Amino acid sequence: MFLDKIVDAPGRAGADIETLKASARLPLVLYGAGWYAPYLRAYLARLGLNVSASFVDDGFTSSSGAVSFDEIKRRYEKFNIVIGFADSRLARKKLEKKDLSQAAGVYFFDAVGALLNYKIDRAYVELHKERFGMVYEMFCDELSQKTYAAFVNSKLGGDEGLLSDVWRKDQYFPEGIISLSDREVFVDGGAYSGDTMLAFMRKTKNKYSRCYAFEPDAANAAKLRGLAGRQRWRDVRLITKGLWRKTDTLRFYASEGPSISAISETGNTAVEVDAIDNAAPEATFIKLDVEGAELEALTGAAGTIKRNRPKLAVCLYHKPGDLFEIPLFIRSLVPEYRFYLRQHQPVSCELVLYAVI
Repeated sequence: MFLDKIVDAPGRAGADIETLKASARLPLVLYGAGWYAPYLRAYLARLGLNVSASFVDDGFTSSSGAVSFDEIKRRYEKFNIVIGFADSRLARKKLEKKDLSQAAGVYFFDAVGALLNYKIDRAYVELHKERFGMVYEMFCDELSQKTYAAFVNSKLGGDEGLLSDVWRKDQYFPEGIISLSDREVFVDGGAYSGDTMLAFMRKTKNKYSRCYAFEPDAANAAKLRGLAGRQRWRDVRLITKGLWRKTDTLRFYASEGPSISAISETGNTAVEVDAIDNAAPEATFIKLDVEGAELEALTGAAGTIKRNRPKLAVCLYHKPGDLFEIPLFIRSLVPEYRFYLRQHQPVSCELVLYAVI
């Protein structure tokens, strides 16, 4: 049933890249200067395509040196446009209202998977079709199933707007799925600079038992510490360690710019890691966005999960195998969990599995 919903599309990205390389004499301009634009720039640079300029809509300001579309048209007689919005469907609607007579072409690339070196094809899905199918049938609502199929199709080169139909806001705390009490023990795995912690504080109105924020990247941890001080968070333990299946010291790639910081055998530094079973065994809600170490972190939380049955919010977009290995592992620990899936961006990142009792 799941495979029936999977397309065998050739994907446009490869052909579009070749077209841009063939027309390299034309300036390449980026439309958009928000959070997604730096990832597009990094993706294009990796392919040897340099951005000449960027523009934003009239009335918007930017600190990235972006100019107006009128200025782009004055500068260049002919140019190619690459959409720097995550929501390409919205961007194309906005572009339809502009005079594109000088634009040779308009392109969009889902850069996140490429930057993660994420590789999946129809043969991979066929090879693991039984497990994909098992997970598909585990989901408790139609939106979860649609999201699962849309994410896989987007990775296989389906229409760029597939995820626009299913993505939702309210990441990690979706209404109707995650219900918070005033006694939560919250584990924020991959706390970054504190965005999820801020959302948790807002959702609970600062009423909770305690929090553990794990962030191994030194620069992010410093920002998190500063935010905690300014917000005067209570009963929040900031831990500059990664989450893993056991206590250890591992190689870690600490990135600069839009690339991903993650545990890696080729890492440029070392970090300490720990298991939730050791560091936060009383957890009632575990969130994991740990850049590909989610399954290892869950293994290190197996005792806590079986004992406490905490709410789980786990990212599934870092590795192809996570799409089935993580849900099946969680079900093996607690068969009574109910599973939901939500996509929280219109590009193929921020895919989150929710497991609740």
